[in-house]
Amino acid sequence: MFRLAPVPGETTASLICRLAARYGLEEKTLRSSWEWRNYPPRHKSGATRADAEVLLKAAGRRLLARLCGVEQDMLARALPSWEQQDGKLPAAPDAEPAAAWRITGALAGPAAFGCRLCTARRTGTAVQSPGSKGADSTQRRRRDVTP
Repeated sequence: MFRLAPVPGETTASLICRLAARYGLEEKTLRSSWEWRNYPPRHKSGATRADAEVLLKAAGRRLLARLCGVEQDMLARALPSWEQQDGKLPAAPDAEPAAAWRITGALAGPAAFGCRLCTARRTGTAVQSPGSKGADSTQRRRRDVTP
């Protein structure tokens, strides 16, 4: 199992995408771990919106934390929409991990989607590689995002 930490201000959708890449999976393959209640938001042209975000029910949040190899409180601190609720997600006790798509800005304000470097740049978060002792190592950071 890999450990994949979120970048503060990252979207849950971005984290799922990075996680799929880390495990060498297509994003849709990893997303099949959740029961989806709707479809990603789209533009009038039919293209998926870049600001699509994922809301997870409690079982879905536990699953994501387990797949990332981190505690839920770390994800709660980093992901702006982590504890957001949604009417499409059932209120009954959750046997199955469930998820719903939303538009990020309507949920959590500014957040970023992308690779670790892009997410860090968009959110103004410094990315430090292990053992860098505060040095900014572009080469090492690029290697961190390679699956």
